[in-house]
Amino acid sequence: MRVGRVSTVCVVLVLVWASVRGAQPEPQTPFVTVVFRNWTAWDRNNDDQLSPEEIDLVVLNQSVTGDDAAAAGTLKLISRRKQMKDVALTKDYFQKYNQQRLTKAAAPSKEAAELLTVDILNQDSETANRSVTSPPDWDLYFSAGKNRIARAAGGWTGRFNLDHLRQGPLSDCFFISSLGSLLVQRPEQLKSLITPLPDGTFRASFPGRAPFIVRRPTDAELAISSVSADDGCWLPVIEQAFGQYRMLKQGIDDDVEATDVISHGGRTGPTIDVLTGNRHKSIIVAVSVEWRKAQAGKILPELRAELLAAIHEHRVMTVSVIAPTVDSAGKITNGNDHGTAPHIPAGITRHHAYAIVSYDLTSDVIGLWNPRGQSFTPKGTPGLENGYTTEHGRFTLPLTEAYSFCTKFTFEIPRLLRSQPSR
Repeated sequence: MRVGRVSTVCVVLVLVWASVRGAQPEPQTPFVTVVFRNWTAWDRNNDDQLSPEEIDLVVLNQSVTGDDAAAAGTLKLISRRKQMKDVALTKDYFQKYNQQRLTKAAAPSKEAAELLTVDILNQDSETANRSVTSPPDWDLYFSAGKNRIARAAGGWTGRFNLDHLRQGPLSDCFFISSLGSLLVQRPEQLKSLITPLPDGTFRASFPGRAPFIVRRPTDAELAISSVSADDGCWLPVIEQAFGQYRMLKQGIDDDVEATDVISHGGRTGPTIDVLTGNRHKSIIVAVSVEWRKAQAGKILPELRAELLAAIHEHRVMTVSVIAPTVDSAGKITNGNDHGTAPHIPAGITRHHAYAIVSYDLTSDVIGLWNPRGQSFTPKGTPGLENGYTTEHGRFTLPLTEAYSFCTKFTFEIPRLLRSQPSR
């Protein structure tokens, strides 16, 4: 009888333990944990879906900080990708993502995540054959966002260092490369573009244009902005100012998140105009290898003359690399030039703008800076075949090699724009 009672007790204990174990919540990734913790507050209309408008309200909220801000920035960043256009961000969607993500390796360190999430739209274009049905790694971008918030801490420090700059996930290399060149050529003019005010806002003063007020970026905006390590928030602020300028010019309401208007690319020429108050000139290089060789005798002397004058006069300069579409034989299929596509070295980002930071006529060597700010070590002898040794985005190469794969060289020219009326 006693044995029977003991057996019964054991069965009951086993059932209770199994019930408790079954009642334990499902593990969640760090990103999903934050999103679900805030779901009721962020899903304002209670339709079990986070809309772009609801996400913007969170991103623009100064009281949303820390991990909550990093998650909000991640929602903003990924939801505006083309692949996510028809994806409903429901609880069920994130629960399915959570189950899939838990089966994978843990996200890399915050520093590594930041490098992996630079220039998100360009990365999409470089991996266009990837299945658009596979969910993005929300936790990777969440980790990167936390790191960007930490790197932008410290407010306005007044420190400006090219080696600390790093383009964020926005596809605004056209802006960051122009800004980087201005920092090298005329750092004092760059510093004069933004003035911190006692109330925590900033005054933006682009040459030849009426000054306007820029609010302090929210933590969520910092999570998706470009950053400058240990130099405070100046880079996110000027990024916001440029976006706000574009909004004013296009007549867009000021309650829209400013990075929306700079997140899909642009041109360095008009950007140089805004930053300097001057005009620009572009030298466009032929697309195919055959036409580049045929025009080298004309274009290279023109480039040398412009580079030498621009360096002497401390003018802003950029160069762009646009890879053409090719067939299986390496022949160009877009445009009217159907010759051989140029070889783009390893470590060179395609569909990207670079700052020109130096040129030496004697050696005919040009110095470039990649806004991504990464370092790169070639696998083999540095050069056109294997790529160029890069530190903090800086590298040098012969002008003739740059001519062989770069697409457009753009130079500031000292002709002042007319002042625009105040807005």
